[in-house]
Amino acid sequence: MKLRNRLVVGLAGVTVAFAITGYLIANTQRRYLTEQVDRQLGNVVPLAIRVGGNRPVPLPPEGADTFSEVYIGHLDTDGTLTTVVQGQLTSGRPDVSVADATAHSTDPGQHEAFTADGVGTSDQFRVTVVERRDVPGWDIVALSLAKADAAYRRLLVATGIGAAVVLSVIALTAAWVLRLGVRPINDVTLAADAISAGETGRRVPSYPAGTEAARLANAFNSMLDQKEQADERLRQFVADASHELRTPLTSIRGYADLYNQGGLKDQERLDDAMRRVSGEAERMGSIVTDLLLLSKLDRGLPLESSPVDLAPILDDAAADARAVQPERTITVTTEHPLELTGDSQRLHQVVAALVHNALMHTPPDTPVEITGQRADGAVVIEVIDHGPGMDADTASHAFERFYRGDRSRARGTGGSGLGLSIAERIVQAHGGRIVLRTAPGEGCRFRVALPSPSSAAAAQ
Repeated sequence: MKLRNRLVVGLAGVTVAFAITGYLIANTQRRYLTEQVDRQLGNVVPLAIRVGGNRPVPLPPEGADTFSEVYIGHLDTDGTLTTVVQGQLTSGRPDVSVADATAHSTDPGQHEAFTADGVGTSDQFRVTVVERRDVPGWDIVALSLAKADAAYRRLLVATGIGAAVVLSVIALTAAWVLRLGVRPINDVTLAADAISAGETGRRVPSYPAGTEAARLANAFNSMLDQKEQADERLRQFVADASHELRTPLTSIRGYADLYNQGGLKDQERLDDAMRRVSGEAERMGSIVTDLLLLSKLDRGLPLESSPVDLAPILDDAAADARAVQPERTITVTTEHPLELTGDSQRLHQVVAALVHNALMHTPPDTPVEITGQRADGAVVIEVIDHGPGMDADTASHAFERFYRGDRSRARGTGGSGLGLSIAERIVQAHGGRIVLRTAPGEGCRFRVALPSPSSAAAAQ
């Protein structure tokens, strides 16, 4: 509302400025035209005096053009004005009284013009009064101001129309700037103030598509939505991390309280309690290590970069899995060598996380396949299981931190829920992509594509 009031005040000021300027220009032009009439009147007066008298005098043919716009009359001392010459282009006569004649009369050769109203016409006249020496009274010589007044009125109309057009353009431009320029900035400011005051759901209204205001509003609202989502993810992350750490801490505290109360006097029970405390501490340390690694990856800190052959890494991951679950069929199909540039330890962590995910989420007799090959200038790794698979909702959250598709699964056997998240961030840090293809009853296929200059050279 304040911006609108300022706009109205500004337009009012511009209107007043236009009115004053137009009035000054029109009146300056009118004075100029009046001076032109006075000069014309001064040129006519000497001829008019010769023609003038106290009765009509025939107009000589050679003077017809000279007197076509002139009125010549004789004013008696009793106020009677007798027309001597009525120009063809002049209507009516000037309204001149004895007092006017006395006030403005001049000797022959001197001419003082003044403006008088007309009688029998709406036009005004510029009048010169010359006092007669031979007869009582005055000679009245006048020129109509009709042309000058018409030009003055046309100038006023033209100035008014021009001012109206300019004001309309200014008003439309100001309204456009206010609506699509100033108002969006004001709306963004108000929204920012409201959000700072705690109204986190506040957003900027929409504007016509394709305008700068629309882009500003969309960018601001998108930024707020992303910030809100990031804050929500951060809150969820902190809650999940706290929950993950609280479980081992609660267990450790429980054993410590049990020991302090004398409940672990038996050496066998004490050894078992220490073993469990050690296991919980190790799990808590693993979670902290994973969180630190995720923080490092999120900050974009560089990983080690050296030549790596993924083929042995795939073979080692399969051997480790067979050691954990000897009854499971695990096959490895890979090219040798399978070289790229990256961080060997972190790439091993990616493969291990994918294989561990297959072992934990499928029955023990479910086969697992590990493949590695070069394709389209990249090294492609796939870990495939033939287990129950995931539904679409679970698959969409598979790489989220602390997410578990099976909520009933115990944390002790299910891990921290950070494995796939870390794998995704490591792959992204290497400039690659990890994709999950799954459906209920069709198992899971994790495909990792890592850029490899050697693969591109081999393809050429």
